[in-house]
Amino acid sequence: MTTLLHFFFFSSFALLISSISALNSDGILLLSFKYSVLSDPLSVLDNWNYDDLTPCAWRGVTCEDFSGSGTPESLMVVSLVLPNSHLLGSIPQDLGMIPHLRSLDLSNNSLNGSLPPSIFNSSELETLSLSSNVIAGDLPRLISGLKSLKLLNLSDNAFAGKLPESLASLKNLTSISLKNNYFSGSVPGGFDYVEVLDLSFNLFNETLPLDFGGEKLRYLNLSNNKLSGTVSAGFAGKIQANATIDLSFNNLAGEIPQVLSLSKQKTEFFAGNLDLCGKPLSRMCTIPSSLSTPPNVTANGSATAAIAAIPKNMDPSPSSSTTTGAPAVADSHSGSKVKPVKIAAIVAGDLAGIGLLAILFLYAYKLRKKKMNQNQNQNQNPRTKPETKIQESKISKDMSSTRALSSKTCSCLNGVTGDETSETATGSDSDHDNNNLTIDVKGGDKQKCLVIVDGETELEMETLLKASAYVLGSSGPSIVYKAVLGGGNGGGGVAFAVRRIGESGVERMREFENTVKIISKLRHPNLLKVRGFYWGEDEKLVIYDYVSNGSLAGAGYRKAGSSPCQSLPFEVRLKIAKGIAMGLAYIHEKKHVHGNIKPSNILLTLEMEPIISDFGLEWLISGKHSHKAKGSNRHFGSKRSISSREEMMINHDYHHSASSSPYMAPATGLLGCTSPYHAPESMKSLKPNPKWDVYSFGIVLLELISGKVFSERELGEWSASSSDIDDENSILRLVDMSVRTDNNGRRDATLTCFKLGFNCASLDPQKRPSMKEALHVLEKIPFSSC
Repeated sequence: MTTLLHFFFFSSFALLISSISALNSDGILLLSFKYSVLSDPLSVLDNWNYDDLTPCAWRGVTCEDFSGSGTPESLMVVSLVLPNSHLLGSIPQDLGMIPHLRSLDLSNNSLNGSLPPSIFNSSELETLSLSSNVIAGDLPRLISGLKSLKLLNLSDNAFAGKLPESLASLKNLTSISLKNNYFSGSVPGGFDYVEVLDLSFNLFNETLPLDFGGEKLRYLNLSNNKLSGTVSAGFAGKIQANATIDLSFNNLAGEIPQVLSLSKQKTEFFAGNLDLCGKPLSRMCTIPSSLSTPPNVTANGSATAAIAAIPKNMDPSPSSSTTTGAPAVADSHSGSKVKPVKIAAIVAGDLAGIGLLAILFLYAYKLRKKKMNQNQNQNQNPRTKPETKIQESKISKDMSSTRALSSKTCSCLNGVTGDETSETATGSDSDHDNNNLTIDVKGGDKQKCLVIVDGETELEMETLLKASAYVLGSSGPSIVYKAVLGGGNGGGGVAFAVRRIGESGVERMREFENTVKIISKLRHPNLLKVRGFYWGEDEKLVIYDYVSNGSLAGAGYRKAGSSPCQSLPFEVRLKIAKGIAMGLAYIHEKKHVHGNIKPSNILLTLEMEPIISDFGLEWLISGKHSHKAKGSNRHFGSKRSISSREEMMINHDYHHSASSSPYMAPATGLLGCTSPYHAPESMKSLKPNPKWDVYSFGIVLLELISGKVFSERELGEWSASSSDIDDENSILRLVDMSVRTDNNGRRDATLTCFKLGFNCASLDPQKRPSMKEALHVLEKIPFSSC
């Protein structure tokens, strides 16, 4: 009995000691954050242990003694600061329940999910900085509960929806940065306490508020949105004259109000709004013409000094002047007005004089032009063919109707006058039977030129004109032909792909030539070679190598529309992935960005070697520097919304037809695309980044292995559940069924490809590897393991 009593006594004492030495409540709440972190590569949370009495010694945690006793119960957490820690995970509900939390800084990590509602109940929170993460969702009205908040930084995330008006009501909030998100709707007004407000690079698409407030504002950035309407005087009426206001790259129109806070801004702060006028811009607003009351004349007929100095009586008689010789100012009711007959005579005389001068100038111009034509005719070959024919057929039965195409024949390299042409073709799909395409030759003055840029190809204009041509597809403003030179009907000719660009932002031949030469200098086995170009003022032709085996968009590796006999073996898929990676790594090494990687732009040779096409096409269509900020980025397309992007990704018919032509993909620029292969951040930047290509490569790689296109939502789910990525069985279930049945010996290779694909397609650009690093991973996979 005594032994039993001793046992009970010591057990109770041990429980008492353990309860005394247990972690306090704030530490337990912080541990919930540690458990929600899926990846901690820098081991910043390693010293967060449950055995500690308080979390005050933990990395990133600051405490304060509220009672002065120094006991664990009196030491309360007031700050959690772990920026740039590469933490992957989410923000738990418990983190917002720390009662005295004043500062929360988890910026520049990989936190995802949404903000827990408990965060907005932290009445003592003064700093909330969660920038450069992947946090989504909206900003709720509950934010008005943060009465002590002074700094709010949620920039570079994926927040969406409308801004709550209650945000402007927080009296202690002085700095707000919400840039680079997906906020839409209107910009709320009533910001009477904020000093710094950055809402740039969002999707705000309504008008500016009439009463914005801004009595204490020092910096306001609303650039790169879709704001429309006029800029009212009330919008900036309360903003201080020395404040910075950036309204660039929106859709604003009308005259800029002449208030000090706007008129003193730099001109670049209004750039990209093509319909804005007035100071400080150099583009002045037009004044509507009036034949009645002149400007600056008051309603009672009185005039300012400048108008009053003009004599209204044009009569040269002495009575029209005073005795001192000063001009007499006629009264508005005086009867000495100019008669209509005299006005008509004056106008008729002026018109006659102008007409006579115009006739003289026209006569001189005709004489000069006649002499120039005579000199040119002496140098031209008199044997000009009156008619040239080329042949063309189309591959689509739906395009069998007659189609008119405007074109120009090629002329000699020294810019001698060419001939205007017009062409009409009827296409059929049967077996590429040729249909005659007649070109009627007419005189013309415009410069035309055929230039070979590779130093290897021998091609004459006459040979190109006589080539059999087949329409391979259209791509936005351009059409691609297969041109077969020589060989006759018996075959054996040399084939080229000729892209015809009907409209181009490049207006000078020298600029077009330099652009083509820059593109052609990039020589790599996995890049499509440029052979030459033809220049005409109304159209341009670019000549490429012809790749005969279609594109990756038509390869049979997708789950829909692919039969077992068409399926690509795993070895071939890996070979294609390596080839794409090598081509992109080369482009990035040369300090360029492709910007439009997708299956339809990956051509395949007969040996299934991938060839990257369409590099530099955006330069040729829109001008080489079209991606830079020379006007609103809305010219190239608006920022895609999350919902529309998801719809495009889920749509299985998006250029996935197995029979689609490699040249039929829609031509989209580096900006303004809604393709699932484009990086999410590409809509929020005017400057292309190599990380865009890395993201596209990741999506293509995942599609090669799984046979499906991963949506942005699915990528986010896989990133949030990194445990699933580490679970080999979960990954192997994603493998395309046609290669899953024979996966013996390729398990490691398959897992490596999937993990690389998910890393490359990370929603956080900073987490993506470079193409050189991705290529290094692929090169470590031996073909024997496949």
